[in-house]
Amino acid sequence: QRGAVAGEMDSIVHQIHTLSTQNESDLKKLKDFLRHEQETLKANASQIDQALQALDPVQCTLGTAFLLQAQLSAGFFSNQRATFAFICNFLQVADGQQAKKAASPMTAVCKSFAQLAIDLGQGAMLRSLKPLRSALEKLQDTPETLTPVHMEFLRVCLKVKVYHIAAQLLDHSAIYDIAVSTGSGNSSNSPAQVTPQSFLSFFYYAALVRIGTREYGKAIQLLLVALTCPASCLSAIQADAYKKYVLLCLKVHGDVKPLPVYTSHILQRYSKSSSYVLEIAEAFKSADAAELQRILEEKQPAIEADANMGLAKQVLSSMQRHKILTLTQTYLTLSLAEICAEAGLAGTTEAEEMLFDMISEGEIKAKIDQKTGNVSFEDADENLDVVMMQKLEDKLSKIMEISQRISWFEQEVVTSESYVRKTSLLDMSAERQVGAMSYDVMDM
Repeated sequence: QRGAVAGEMDSIVHQIHTLSTQNESDLKKLKDFLRHEQETLKANASQIDQALQALDPVQCTLGTAFLLQAQLSAGFFSNQRATFAFICNFLQVADGQQAKKAASPMTAVCKSFAQLAIDLGQGAMLRSLKPLRSALEKLQDTPETLTPVHMEFLRVCLKVKVYHIAAQLLDHSAIYDIAVSTGSGNSSNSPAQVTPQSFLSFFYYAALVRIGTREYGKAIQLLLVALTCPASCLSAIQADAYKKYVLLCLKVHGDVKPLPVYTSHILQRYSKSSSYVLEIAEAFKSADAAELQRILEEKQPAIEADANMGLAKQVLSSMQRHKILTLTQTYLTLSLAEICAEAGLAGTTEAEEMLFDMISEGEIKAKIDQKTGNVSFEDADENLDVVMMQKLEDKLSKIMEISQRISWFEQEVVTSESYVRKTSLLDMSAERQVGAMSYDVMDM
C-alpha cells in the first residue's frame, strides 16, 4: 500500500514536471489535472513534503501551489516551522504568470500561511509580511486590483502592530477593481474571489491601520466605504465599523455626521438603535463630561469587548478640546481657571498641558502668560490659507482623476455587447407592455 501511495505521488510529480512549461495549453492541462487530483493529494498529505523537494518553486509554481494547498488543507506538517520557511521562500520566488493561473490555490495558501504566522508568534508574523506582499502583487491584474490576500496582509500587520508597513500598502495605490475568479465551476466558492466578507474586512482593517497611524480623517472615509456597501442583512463587520465611525466623528468633528443617503436601510435602522455609542454621542452633545465618564464606567465591559475603550477615552479628551476650541471663537482672553471651569478639567495644570498640546498640533493659536495665568487667543495665521489652498488643489486633482475613471467605466459598460443586448431586450419588452395597456398610467 505504501508503494502504491508513493507511485501516485510520483505520477503527480511527473505530470507537474512535464506540463510546467511556458505553453498556455500545457498549464491549463496541468491545472485541470491537479484540480481533479485534490482528494488524492489530501489523502497522501504525508508524502507532500517529499514531493515538494523534487519541484523547482519557480519553474513549477502552479504545481507547488496545488500541493501546498492540499497539505495545508489536510493540516499535516512533519515540521511546522520548516513548512513556514518553505512557503516564505515560495511566495517570494513564485513565477508571476503561473501564480495568476493558480490564483485559487495561491490565495488559499496565503490565507493558511497568514494564520500559521499568527499561531507561531511575533517573529513569524514579521517574517510573513514580505512574502504576503509579494504574493498579493503577483495575484493582482493591475496595481489597483483588490485581492483576498490584501485582507490577510492587513490582518497580520494589525496583529503585530506594524501600522506603518500596512499604511505603505494603502498609500501605494487606490483600489478601483476587485479580483474575480476565472476558474470553472462556481466562482463564488473560489478562495481567489473577493467575497462581501473579504471586501468589508479589507476596508475595516484599513480603517484600523489609519487609526493606528492617527490618520483619523482617512479612517472615517474607509469606514464609510464599509458602511455604504449594499446589504440585505446586517453584517457584524458593519456593526463594529459603525461604532468606530461614531467615536471617530465625535473625536474629529465634534458631532456625528449622518450616513450618506445611499446607505442600506438595514444599517440606517441599526444606526438609530440603542447602543453605548449613541449614549456617548448624547453626552458629548450636551458637553457633560461627568455623564460621559459615567457611561464609560457603566458600559466598560461592552466597550472593551468591541476594543473601543481607547477611542472612547479619546472622545472624552476630545470633548474638552472641542470646548476649548469653541472658547477661542467667543473670547479673546481667558484665565486658566476659567478654561478649567468651562471645559470641565481637573485643574489649571491639566488645562495648561492641553493648551500646549493643542497649540503644538496647530488646533488653536494662543499665548499663555505664565505670570498672570491668562491665555490670549489669536487669529489663525495667514499661512494656513496657503496650506488649505494646497490641500484643495490636491483634492480637486483626485476628484478630476476619479471623474475621468467613472467616465471611462461608463463608456466601457454602455458600449459592451452584453449591455447593448440586454437593454435592447428590455426596450422590446417595455414596448410590448405599453401596447398591451388599456388604462391611463396616471390613474394607478
